[in-house]
Amino acid sequence: MQTLVTGATGFIGFHTARRLRECGHDVRVLVRDKKKALRVLGPLGINEDAIVVGDMTDADAVERALVGCDSVVHAAAGVSVTTGQTDFSANLRGTETVIGRACGRGLYTIFVSSVMAIFTSKEPMTGDSPLVRSKTHYGRSKTECDAWVRDRQATGASVAIVYPPGVVGPDDPGFSESVKAYRAFLRGTLKSEGGNQLVDARDLAQLFVRMLEEKTPGRIIAGGHFFDWDQFTTMLETATGARISRITAPGWVLRFAARAMDVIGKLTGKTMPMTGEGIEIATRFAPMHDSRQIAELGVAWRPAVKTVADLFRWYVDAERLPPKAVPALFPVD
Repeated sequence: MQTLVTGATGFIGFHTARRLRECGHDVRVLVRDKKKALRVLGPLGINEDAIVVGDMTDADAVERALVGCDSVVHAAAGVSVTTGQTDFSANLRGTETVIGRACGRGLYTIFVSSVMAIFTSKEPMTGDSPLVRSKTHYGRSKTECDAWVRDRQATGASVAIVYPPGVVGPDDPGFSESVKAYRAFLRGTLKSEGGNQLVDARDLAQLFVRMLEEKTPGRIIAGGHFFDWDQFTTMLETATGARISRITAPGWVLRFAARAMDVIGKLTGKTMPMTGEGIEIATRFAPMHDSRQIAELGVAWRPAVKTVADLFRWYVDAERLPPKAVPALFPVD
């Protein structure tokens, strides 16, 4: 099986490409930066012949990348809930280009969607949950993409949608926002409504491989583990040995403060400690539960405390955190 992976130099795409290679499958990648791709993906055995340079919105590049492929994982997307970014229009254009052309060739395709504010928190999320108009720019872009892919499913296209929560774990070539956030959590978390849900990038990649092998249809919730903020902070402290402070406030207060910081940041050009998008998600997130296909495919999530411990070991190994910050993992004699 040869699979085209978009976003392969990003966190989810990298782990997907690595797991595919570990399972004996061929991988082709669509990337914007060939030099970066060789640095990140070369150790996986992905050489120049398997690299197509181009943007996900570039129809010619996408067509070149699809030649000879049996399947596609579309993991490329613009993501930002901490910088105040507002233009995510490329997400829909890229989805239309990559998935539209893959479906046109009859290729089985996985679209990596999101749960960040595209579903209502008033009822449990399922693959059939209606989409809502998000209050965040990123959320609205993912809703648009998801609705477009659902329309393709309705016409019989061989495309599945996977909904992961926050994806974390070690070995992130781009030090993405979801991974970077965990380092910041050592300085403080919340004591408020909402919570945090996570799935290990390595386990998510294994799910994708099994889906590709079985050509699993439908919409799949890859729920992983949910924690309210007290539970989450306790789990972090257990994994790292750090003592973590909590910002205690009702959700509406935090959302108001974060939106005010957005304005201040825009006026001053300074990076604020909170953004409206990030706090909107953090204080409204509701638990999500795995779709039945997860167990049917033989995929099991490793314990969250193991994921977090592996992440913080990687931080230290990558010199992004001093060992003394995580005494449970690097005890002093």
